[in-house]
Amino acid sequence: MHRFGLSALLVLSLPLVAGAQATTADDTTHFVRISPAVGVHYGTPLRLSLAAGGLFDFNGGRNDGVIAMGEMGQRGGQLSVGYFRSLRFGQGYDLRAAVLRTSDDPWKAAENSTYVGVEGHLMFLVGVGGRAGWFRRVTAASGQKAYDNVGMFGVSIGF
Repeated sequence: MHRFGLSALLVLSLPLVAGAQATTADDTTHFVRISPAVGVHYGTPLRLSLAAGGLFDFNGGRNDGVIAMGEMGQRGGQLSVGYFRSLRFGQGYDLRAAVLRTSDDPWKAAENSTYVGVEGHLMFLVGVGGRAGWFRRVTAASGQKAYDNVGMFGVSIGF
């Protein structure tokens, strides 16, 4: 008798559970939209570099969210994560925290060193723009060029 009563109670409560899972217009649950991000940069300290990563839009509008990038250049590499905002016609900006690792003979930076800092990108039209950043060395200096602080400046093309 207890099994029948428990089974009947479960069957009768199913419509209540199903109604609770129905989506409404003001439902805040949604999926993250992921878009590719690629770019070509030229400037200090990496010289010519290629970047690839993703744009993670949590709002569903595909116009702002989290950006994560990896970049490999002639004189080092960089990993970064931050916030992006896209406007129309490929315009927009992003602000990122980054880790930069130099190799031999970088422009205006210590060789074989690790830097941590921030950078910003500004895209004027169809992904063409510039970037600037400031980095602080976190490893011991190696070689004669012991740059403690590095300013990053460059031209960027990407989307």
